[in-house]
Amino acid sequence: MSTTYTIQMASKISGVGVHTIRAWEKRYKALDPQRDASGHRTYTKPDIEKLMLLSELCLLGYTISKVAGLTSPELKAQLIDLGKSQESLEVNDFNLINDTKLTVDPAQSLPILNFALKSYKLDVISLELGKLKTLLSPKEFAMDILHPLSISMAESLASGEYSSHQEQALRSLMKFHMGLNLYHPIDRREKSTINVVVSGMEGDMTDLGLGSVGLLCNHYGFNYTYLGPDMTYEAVSDIVKSLDANMVIVGPTNVFSQLGKTHFQNYIEKLSMKLNPATELIVAGKSDLEINKIQSKRLVILKTLDAVDEYLSRRN
Repeated sequence: MSTTYTIQMASKISGVGVHTIRAWEKRYKALDPQRDASGHRTYTKPDIEKLMLLSELCLLGYTISKVAGLTSPELKAQLIDLGKSQESLEVNDFNLINDTKLTVDPAQSLPILNFALKSYKLDVISLELGKLKTLLSPKEFAMDILHPLSISMAESLASGEYSSHQEQALRSLMKFHMGLNLYHPIDRREKSTINVVVSGMEGDMTDLGLGSVGLLCNHYGFNYTYLGPDMTYEAVSDIVKSLDANMVIVGPTNVFSQLGKTHFQNYIEKLSMKLNPATELIVAGKSDLEINKIQSKRLVILKTLDAVDEYLSRRN
């Protein structure tokens, strides 16, 4: 007897919302699921594969009314015409329909996200990030998705493509989907002996880069506490002491470019004076610090997210 799935399971596997599945069935006859003894819908693997294919085409700009009546082979042919490889659409490799661990290729998802970003399609961005956050590791989600998407968003903002409220909407969506892995650390049997506090600098309200650092701490299995943006040095030092943290990461930050070198320098100097000399102070992001004025004997400056990743991988 072939395996069947509830509508909730079909939604989770395919990434298509339950209400959307019902609408596609009722309005567009995209699927004709069987019913179990209790009258509940049940879905087969071919049904879920078709949901995935329909979702991919809708993300690329097709309307459901145009593609709902197509068969799975016809849907695959449409995706191949749009640049998908035949290999990626084979049953054994097609995401989410086999019995192996679910996988996804960020290289195929990022163009979809960038297209949606340029078109200000918030629903597409939310749907795609919703799938990726559960399928990628915290590091992959941070480095391969959030980081390049943040750069694209900053470029669009600088060119005047977005208003301030549009930027706020985009950032809020990205932060929401980042939160799953940021606030739910990976449960590891072997706990790290390194206790990390990740904090933004006072005056810096942007926290997508900061959140990516938190995701990296999660990925490498550190015991970490994520404080978020705009933290005073007094509050950070109090938390570091209370939690007996032996590493504090400040940034990435835009304060240096926004509020100037003096603000940046003063903050790091005052924080270093408050910390235990044995505490490692990592400053992430572009900066031009006068190191001789900073008391910390364990100061590390990492100017890029890649540098943070490499450093944490060695400390793991």
